[in-house]
Amino acid sequence: MLNIIEKADSLFQLYKIEELYKFLIDHKDVCNEEIQWRLARVTHEYAQHHKDLTKRQKTMLEAFSYAEKALDLNPNSPHCHRWYAALLHFTTENIGIKNKIQTAYKVREHFDKALELDPDDAISVHSIGYWCFAFAERPWYQRRIASTVFMAMPETTYEEALEWFLKAEEMENVMCTNRLMTAKTYLRLKDKQKAVEFLKKAVEMKVVAPTDKASQKEAREILKSMGYSHYLKSVIDDH
Repeated sequence: MLNIIEKADSLFQLYKIEELYKFLIDHKDVCNEEIQWRLARVTHEYAQHHKDLTKRQKTMLEAFSYAEKALDLNPNSPHCHRWYAALLHFTTENIGIKNKIQTAYKVREHFDKALELDPDDAISVHSIGYWCFAFAERPWYQRRIASTVFMAMPETTYEEALEWFLKAEEMENVMCTNRLMTAKTYLRLKDKQKAVEFLKKAVEMKVVAPTDKASQKEAREILKSMGYSHYLKSVIDDH
């Protein structure tokens, strides 16, 4: 079992996602949470390489099935709670606003549990920041409709989201996506100088994962719209 986990971690560190997925899928029936949450993680990454949206959604649901199994096997694992929370969102397709709101609360509960079990879990810290940002973005009339017809949406603010993003920045293995979201939050708070600072950090990072590549592309587009084309050219020239 240890050999499987060691090989899986080695392949993930090298970001050999397809090879890792094919390797772990042979062990999908093993009742071990360490294998199951790693399988959830790599399947999540593998799904992001699919350009077909239907195929991507199907693969994300497959990833969630592994996360669900992992959590059943060990409800005291921060990794299991993290990946269950990260993938739970993908089960909300076509289920209606009421269930989406209920699911959002469950997502937050599992990220909070992951942090309770492992306070140094940078992905959960970033994810809670993203969760706060997403609900801070909701316009007032959507909140009123939801609270009148169904149940109240979570009450969050951009300031709260920023706290989480900045906390993630202080941890190891900072993600490009975190820097983009930090910048976008500063923009919502009308702090252009700090937003540009984090946009530049995002653009200058070396990225591999599809989500980080997409975040870096968005960071470039925002900088370009803000009049930083000359800076972007200099970054490309340096690389």
